Amino acid sequence: MQSKDTGRDDHINIPEDLQASCRKILYYGELDRSDAELFLANLEIFINQPDKNSLDKEGRRAVAVITPLFYQIYQNIIKKGPLQNHPSKLIKMFLMFGYMDERLLKEEQINDLYQLSDELSSLQPNVYLIKDWLEQIYKIEKEPSINEFGQDYHDVFRQLVKDGEMTNQDKSNYEKDADARLKHETLNLFRLGQKICYARVSGYIPILHSDMIDRDLPGSLISPAKLEAAVDKVLQVDFSAFHRELVYNNPEARISKELVMVPVKPELILIPTFGENAVMWQELTGRLRNSPARFIFPIFSGGNIDNLMISVIARFRWDLSKSMAGLVRDNVRESSLVNDYTDYIQFYKKNRDLSDEAKAKVKMQIDRKRNNIARIFEEDYYTWMNYESQGLLRLNKVARTIMFKYCPFAAPIRTNLLKHPLYSSSIAAFEAARERHSRILRAHYAKISKSNQPLDGVLQENLIFYEG
Repeated sequence: MQSKDTGRDDHINIPEDLQASCRKILYYGELDRSDAELFLANLEIFINQPDKNSLDKEGRRAVAVITPLFYQIYQNIIKKGPLQNHPSKLIKMFLMFGYMDERLLKEEQINDLYQLSDELSSLQPNVYLIKDWLEQIYKIEKEPSINEFGQDYHDVFRQLVKDGEMTNQDKSNYEKDADARLKHETLNLFRLGQKICYARVSGYIPILHSDMIDRDLPGSLISPAKLEAAVDKVLQVDFSAFHRELVYNNPEARISKELVMVPVKPELILIPTFGENAVMWQELTGRLRNSPARFIFPIFSGGNIDNLMISVIARFRWDLSKSMAGLVRDNVRESSLVNDYTDYIQFYKKNRDLSDEAKAKVKMQIDRKRNNIARIFEEDYYTWMNYESQGLLRLNKVARTIMFKYCPFAAPIRTNLLKHPLYSSSIAAFEAARERHSRILRAHYAKISKSNQPLDGVLQENLIFYEG
């Protein structure tokens, strides 16, 4: 399996178990012999491409063959069971990073991956490597994600029934089909998510190679700890980002239909690629109001992780607002983040609270974002988080008012901005409203709580939310 001169060294100083990596991965992945030969032949073509970020016609054909086989190998290995039972570092590198062949990376990069494969063995709660995520999908411990059309696994079944390809009698077998669930998740969240995270127009391939890497791998690793730190950084400013209003019942404690604010942390999934984008894949799981969102991040990135997280959470806030409103929609158009922001953008020309200069800036923003209101909100949310939170005014009065209503600052920031002339009245009104609501809650909870018993935990957390 010798290639033409690729300009690489002979990889003398890489671990012995990584020599002839691709053949070992194909053998372990149990790819059919004919498919394995096809994969090797086309990988050879790709390896010899002079510019892997700008492929010629032959290179593009090779990638079109390699890509589906890569995901087939991946699924085959997932089906073998938990990786702990197969502690090969080579297989871990394939599953974690998309590593396939030593000739596609520099010696230093290979050795870095070899070391990093051990450092990612323990994850934070709600953070998953794609291999672990797919394992849970295959074991039917997690529900499959939505596809590119916004359909989840169960929506696809309903469509198949509608198209006459299945009947309702097939539902039980369909829902228990572990192979089909794994295929759905691999071809949608994994494959599409990986491509979106990669972000470049051309040169995409699911295999990690040195031409896609623009900085050292250890420094560009998005570790679970970095993800958690980025989430915490957002919450230090936008404290209610993951809170949503839910109905709480606890018959044993005589609690019925109490509206409470509950934090629902998202599930963060790390995809094997070196990419520039992060993706808010879905804001809810199915139609459950208390289900977690799913965010996708590339496992390596040269981008700023804090800004990636802000972008993802902005989109999450927007889509969650749409979904929550849709679940309770009636004939009255209720106030919500999406409705208020949409009205602001659509009718800005008639808004008396905007100066001519402010209107001109909104017009420029609309043109720049091609009238995509979600993207306009995302840009303003970034400004809200990075500038307005520090008292550096960048938004107009109307945008600032909406932001403060739906994405209020955490208490320390509100305290710092209280003396700011353009914030003081909004903050004072906000604090007064929360204090009033807290008093009502305390009085109400005193009536419904059992005497000499501590307050129900969920109600206590709701009270803390409004008092914080």
